[in-house]
Amino acid sequence: MPQLLNDIPILSYHKISSQLEFGLNTLPPDRFRQQMIYLKEQGFQTITFRDILDRNIPPHPLIITFDDGYASVYQQALPVLQEFGFRAVIFIITDYIGKTNTWDANLLSIKFFHLDGSQVKALAEAGMEIGSHGVSHRALTYLPPEQLENELRCSREKLATLVSKEIITFAYPFGIQNPAVQKAVQQTGYSFACVNIRGAGRKANRYCLPRIPVYRTDSRYSFKQKCHPGFGRQLEITKLRLISWPACLTPIYQKFFKKLY
Repeated sequence: MPQLLNDIPILSYHKISSQLEFGLNTLPPDRFRQQMIYLKEQGFQTITFRDILDRNIPPHPLIITFDDGYASVYQQALPVLQEFGFRAVIFIITDYIGKTNTWDANLLSIKFFHLDGSQVKALAEAGMEIGSHGVSHRALTYLPPEQLENELRCSREKLATLVSKEIITFAYPFGIQNPAVQKAVQQTGYSFACVNIRGAGRKANRYCLPRIPVYRTDSRYSFKQKCHPGFGRQLEITKLRLISWPACLTPIYQKFFKKLY
């Protein structure tokens, strides 16, 4: 399985919305649709992590993920995914189901709604995989053991009850993790865990799976490079490592302004 995991590109999205914000994670719906058209034209077949666990892997596989569980995934992304016969994995912050993103360091105070419970259930019923993004979207390496265990276990149990399915995948908030956190994720019962570009390790590890972020600054060419192996993808990954560092500032904001640690 390690080599298999290395061979499957994993894309990560956040918000699919025309609403502007200070940051790179909001992708306009028309741009998202263009990217899905490209994937379809290239013959990619989307899978979920459960497919990997079941070894149900078609030719030319690709995984689409969404972090934070924003309502725009249901409102904007789902119709496009269904149009092209695609599936995706949505990582939910359980304390913010049906609420706005007050956990985030939003410099312009722009509010984005998270999915509510009925939308999460509808996504699962539509064939999307629901994964956990923790209870409160805090950096797990900053937490004492009992709070870490709560973030992992309570979010998994709440989501399993909501969608009536076992939750097998976790995405580390901010991509921040270490071997102790990885071990805790495994012991809680998850089968896979995702990081981002900055949190990726060098070796394939089902509890440290690197993903390739898609930002609103991506051109058609850069998106193409992200989807295919080779020098172009490595160049994109190097660029992403450089521009994604501001995400590390949000835990600092949470600590000193939100008093979350």
